[in-house]
Amino acid sequence: MIASSGSTLVLIIDEDLGFLMWLGELFAELGCQAMPALNCRQALALAKQLKLPVTILIVNPELRGYEKMVRQLSAANPGLRVIPIRDSTADGKGVRSDGSGPAAQSALERPLPWEKISHAEWLAKIRKLLFLAAGS
Repeated sequence: MIASSGSTLVLIIDEDLGFLMWLGELFAELGCQAMPALNCRQALALAKQLKLPVTILIVNPELRGYEKMVRQLSAANPGLRVIPIRDSTADGKGVRSDGSGPAAQSALERPLPWEKISHAEWLAKIRKLLFLAAGS
């Protein structure tokens, strides 16, 4: 899933392997390097082993070790953009129940299991995230 060097490196961390791989494929389709990990410990080990600069971190903030991992990756990657994955039914960190708040523009909302997923709509969501990440 890792693309050519020199492009945006996106580290994606989530326990849902199917969602993780699908999301990585979408980022790769847009020319990003997509590096998947199932947990925070695995993500840190992978980033350390590959010694690649992480540009964007997409992570489920409910994972064990989330805050420590974000601190360590931010220290090693100045300008790192952290984008939380939040469930459609949960408020998410920094997002109010009405969908507003500081993290609302840059959160990636996981689809519900019964929702029909449009490839084109998700590519548009990811393009928007990449645009927001580039503008910060």
